[in-house]
Amino acid sequence: MQLKPIISLLTGCALTVGCISSIPSQAKADDEVRFICASGYDQEANLRVPTTYAWTSRGKIAIIHWRYAWFNSKTVTPEQRCEQVSSRFQTAYNNQSLAYITNGTVNNQAVICTAKKEDAACDTTLLTLRPQDDPLQILDSLKDTLRGRATKPVEHSTKQEPVYYKIDIKKFLQTAPVEKE
Repeated sequence: MQLKPIISLLTGCALTVGCISSIPSQAKADDEVRFICASGYDQEANLRVPTTYAWTSRGKIAIIHWRYAWFNSKTVTPEQRCEQVSSRFQTAYNNQSLAYITNGTVNNQAVICTAKKEDAACDTTLLTLRPQDDPLQILDSLKDTLRGRATKPVEHSTKQEPVYYKIDIKKFLQTAPVEKE
């Protein structure tokens, strides 16, 4: 009996199953959620941009449109940031730390992160911010998005104390508008 053809067949099957399982499917369990990066339409910019989506059994829900390169870098593209942050959202969702979002500092950089309870330390970093970003404004915008509210600019003090917002991620995923293909 030759093992090479059998090993090739098994490897091919394993790769096929792995690839198929990583593709969002309409036939998902009702409670399964995948955070993905895909091209989305940004009405404000009137163009397609990389977008972090929550992919649910109801459809895809836009969370963040990525218009700008990281630190105006040619090496970290908006697509790469989208992939990184979508993966972080998935990690936070999987470890159930999306109960609260807050601002903090990691490696001397401002971040938006998750916490499992109020006043807890950052559990999962969602976004590392640029020096010119206002952490509280971005946190507030993300909070409004995840609570299903329209976002608008909010004035904040320059004080960078952590602020915690409770997020009902299940309610957001059940009620937020989904995008049509």
